[in-house]
Amino acid sequence: MRNLIETISSVSIIGFVYVIFRYIQYEFLDVFNNSVLFSMFYIPAAVRVFSAIMFGYWAAAGIALGLLIDITYFRPEQLMMHEIIVRVLQTAVGVVLSLLIWAKLSNKVSCLSNPNIDFQNIDAFDILQICLIQAFFNSATAHLFYIWAPSINHQFDLYGYFIMFIGDLTGAFLIFILANIMFSLLKRTRFFPHKHYDDTMNNQ
Repeated sequence: MRNLIETISSVSIIGFVYVIFRYIQYEFLDVFNNSVLFSMFYIPAAVRVFSAIMFGYWAAAGIALGLLIDITYFRPEQLMMHEIIVRVLQTAVGVVLSLLIWAKLSNKVSCLSNPNIDFQNIDAFDILQICLIQAFFNSATAHLFYIWAPSINHQFDLYGYFIMFIGDLTGAFLIFILANIMFSLLKRTRFFPHKHYDDTMNNQ
């Protein structure tokens, strides 16, 4: 019962954060949006990547929940019901495939069914790897959805796919870099006190 409550809480938190990041993207980072479909810098991708790293495959459910809430309530999209279902599933599938392929390729991740990540040895190159994988799969599945959905009726566009790929990559990896810099700066403050030893103790 406790595990169920924790899982539901995690999924809800991921969904809530995803809605917030989409709000920031479309309200404050509109300058990066080439169109309604494509963006050169898409920060919700960071939520997809890091929720997958932290919560495993359950992150897909949280991302799907957040997207469903956003496109049906906060920022309604002119889609038919079956298109909304496919849209939500497409995003969830992108998260699952990204984590699955990363677990297959990375020597820092074990157990495909329930990825166990070696957080102590993970580095920026490992993060870049999953960001690249996520950008590829999400852009590919999203582009296929845009082509399939009658309400969008988008034609195959290699340039559009490239823009989406770059947006997912930069949105995820640059947010990681910024978060890493902020964490490094915080470590120098009183919020992360260092243990000091006096000269007497050092000489003993």
